[in-house]
Amino acid sequence: MRLDHQVIYNIIEHNARVLDLGCGDGELLSLLEQGKNIKGQGVEVDDKAIYKCVEKGLTVFHGDIDSGLIGYPTQAFDYVVLNQTMQEAKKAELVLAEALRVGKKVIVGFPNFASLRARLSIFFGGVRR
Repeated sequence: MRLDHQVIYNIIEHNARVLDLGCGDGELLSLLEQGKNIKGQGVEVDDKAIYKCVEKGLTVFHGDIDSGLIGYPTQAFDYVVLNQTMQEAKKAELVLAEALRVGKKVIVGFPNFASLRARLSIFFGGVRR
């Protein structure tokens, strides 16, 4: 298990309702559903990542979190996870405000851009846009 996923896994309580914004291929959601018996949902913009989530049996919606979370009721989730997602948000203030509205607690994780691995990735692969 990745270190960032382990930290988040340890924070989230059993049987919690979790919304993972920018869930990617659903690796974290899958771990939480299997190990913590959460009721999870993901929001992802990348079609290929969504297909991987569906293959894992996860509930994931196609959406751009910069547009807000208008379809979600206030306090609908125990936790909202923004793991390695905020640096991609164009409207960070809106994304945080919406996450705080729909979740009782919000977990935000950032990649360590100072690490050698990240620096090499950016040097050789460039920055995704």
